[in-house]
Amino acid sequence: MAISSPSDPRTPPPRGHGPRPLEDPERTEAREQPVPPPLADALEDWTQESQEELAAPRARERAGSDLSTWLTGPLPSQTSSLGDWLQGPIELHAEREAEDAWSTSGSVSGTWRLRGEDVRSRSPELSAVGTAATASAAAPQRSRPAFRRELHGLRAVALGLVAVYHIWLGRVSGGVDVFLFLSAFFLTGTFVRRLENGRPLGIPRYWLHTFKRLMPPAAVTILLVLAGTAAFLPSSMWQVIMQEAVASALYLENLLLVLLQVDYHARDASGSSPLQHFWSLSVQGQAFVVWPLLFLLVARRARAGKSVRRPLIALVSLLGAASLTWSIISTQSQQQIAYFDTAARMWEFAAGSLLALALPLLDRLTGARRPEDGAAPRLRTLRALTGWLGIAALLACGILVDVSALFPGWIALWPLAAAGAVVVAGHSGTRWGVDSVLSTRPAAFIGDISYALYLVHWPLLVIWLHHSGQARAGLLDGLVVLAGSVLLAWLVTRAVDSPVRRSRWLEARPWRALTAIALSFALVAGAAGGWWAVLHRTAAQPPEAAGPSLATDEVATIAPPDIRPYGWQLGSQWPDLPERCGGPWEPERSFRHVNCQQLLPADADVSATVVVVGSSHSRQFIPALIPWAEENDLQIVNLSMDGCGYLAGTERGPYCAGYDDYVLEYLEAVQPSTVLTTVTRADADSPAETLPEGTQEAVQMLLDRGIDVLAVRDTPRWEVDQYQCAEAVIDDGGTPAEADDACGADVEDKLAPENPAAPLAALDGPDAAVTLLDLTPQVCPAGRCSPVLGDVYVYMDDNHLTRLFVEQVLTDPVTRALEEQVAAASS
Repeated sequence: MAISSPSDPRTPPPRGHGPRPLEDPERTEAREQPVPPPLADALEDWTQESQEELAAPRARERAGSDLSTWLTGPLPSQTSSLGDWLQGPIELHAEREAEDAWSTSGSVSGTWRLRGEDVRSRSPELSAVGTAATASAAAPQRSRPAFRRELHGLRAVALGLVAVYHIWLGRVSGGVDVFLFLSAFFLTGTFVRRLENGRPLGIPRYWLHTFKRLMPPAAVTILLVLAGTAAFLPSSMWQVIMQEAVASALYLENLLLVLLQVDYHARDASGSSPLQHFWSLSVQGQAFVVWPLLFLLVARRARAGKSVRRPLIALVSLLGAASLTWSIISTQSQQQIAYFDTAARMWEFAAGSLLALALPLLDRLTGARRPEDGAAPRLRTLRALTGWLGIAALLACGILVDVSALFPGWIALWPLAAAGAVVVAGHSGTRWGVDSVLSTRPAAFIGDISYALYLVHWPLLVIWLHHSGQARAGLLDGLVVLAGSVLLAWLVTRAVDSPVRRSRWLEARPWRALTAIALSFALVAGAAGGWWAVLHRTAAQPPEAAGPSLATDEVATIAPPDIRPYGWQLGSQWPDLPERCGGPWEPERSFRHVNCQQLLPADADVSATVVVVGSSHSRQFIPALIPWAEENDLQIVNLSMDGCGYLAGTERGPYCAGYDDYVLEYLEAVQPSTVLTTVTRADADSPAETLPEGTQEAVQMLLDRGIDVLAVRDTPRWEVDQYQCAEAVIDDGGTPAEADDACGADVEDKLAPENPAAPLAALDGPDAAVTLLDLTPQVCPAGRCSPVLGDVYVYMDDNHLTRLFVEQVLTDPVTRALEEQVAAASS
């Protein structure tokens, strides 16, 4: 990956990456004058650069600080000082295209105006043009992008903080916020320069140019993650990672993570996924699509020769204030969701844009200079101190205070203000200023590979932690992970990022860039979809004869050939019914979080109806009802609400408020023969199983309506995911018995000695009774609650039974209970 560092003027530039050829000064000056574009730009001008600009080499030269040059460059000597070796020569040319803070090595600002005497003093080639060239160059010229070496180094600091905090500290560093801030700073500067210089905005071209650079390295990383997932991660993570792979390639990973946070049925989203870090790239990608559209609002002013900065400052301030307000409110009420919310992060983008819009004025007021000016800036000491203060504040964020639970609210002002201090300080003109340190080649090297380093460091860390079974890396293995990340990032940069970014062939036509984008996504979607299809095709094949199935009331001491369900099948283990509620079973009104389902079609002729109410612990027994219901033409209706038990007549919290009334209204309309509900409540941390207050009254309300009640005792709940716990043991070559030792527990440690629902048996009503159903002997045979019985996983997570276990083990006792209930009613 190339940094915007120049080659030495004495060294011929590499082919295709040298400076623009010298031209007639009069022709150059004439072309440099800002000419307003016509009212209707040609489509070609709007989608890509003019042919004249494409014909010229890129304004930026090949890197002077890639790894090979840095390692093989001349050592300090009499002709090569340590300063020259560390910092390299001064940049003569800067990239004019739109910038972002992840994938490019250029850091540009539009505050530098080149003067003729400065050009002559820096380039023997330019001084050879003669007096005419000097006179022309001395004339006032439009603003040019100037390379900001210290901001390129700031990338290295921010990325270093992200990696170090991820690997060793497990805290929020603010580094990602710095990248959002810098992305907006560079993007806004680019489009404002286009407006002020009379160039077309070229927003579609910018989209193609940006995502053409971003997507190939991301796609390669995602493909490597999919391969690493198949090789090293448990199958229970596969489905989520496949989903995240596609979402990451679409820049929607943050939205998927929000969905996983609020989806009750999703696998635990708090667990480490090797693609979770793509959330920030998704936020940036969405901003790269939306933010350039703001500049269309002031394009007419620019064509009329009016200032665009003031209206832009007003517009961006308004958007930033709204986003910050929402961020503060959302962080306080739903921080896990707000963390990934683009709307809650957009104010950080606005902050970077505001600084880009105000920086020229700040530079004029404070007497700022760039190294290219050949003059020292004013307030040199103050600038150096301001830069160091910004770096110190950035380093301290997250160390002095654990701010993880406060982001992305007002606390994000801390890293943004720190980064803004470095930007405003700029070139200090001192040898001890932070800009001098950030402009060294080691910092530039990390800045060069910053995008790839962000892409690869998190997957490597997650895969290593899963493989080693650690919650946090130690000093030595953390250093190995960091070193491996740097090496892999350099390879991805050199093999993928730099060739794609430098390719003038891809830039020459919009369809070529679009093809690169489409191909990147197609590779990811094809790999994830193909893997998923292979898994399902393999699972659909009949298993090879391997002897009789193991008894499901025993824990095997020898590992079975297969233990099902497979981890990637867990999403299908939730007990859904095939039909949406319709016909006489359709509710008169809907209710939040209730997805009414039924077993038989709306026009079916049924003998009776069984309604399942309460929480997901009631719903999990539906598969055991189905065989008896199908045999006897029974309709089953699922009216459960996740996380909300049936407790009619009691005061409920905001989430469950109104659910009990909704249930009773539905039962009055449908008149079912039986209601199934879970009546006790187990505790994950202790055997304190209880009969919730108000349960007897709620059950009596059903009996008074002539409805039989199948009152089911709760099943054990756990502190850890039982599937993943057992899976880890078995994947390491262990047996179900060893998984039981590591994950299981005695029933006396999970449930009360006697069924707390026993008093309900004495309740009755007109033509209705309560049937107690205690499935503890089947779930915890011989007094032991094990994660694997026979060749079947008992739990899909930390408290729900797998559908396969319910079907194979609990169908018979549930059927007997229903038959007894029917017999009692008919006697």
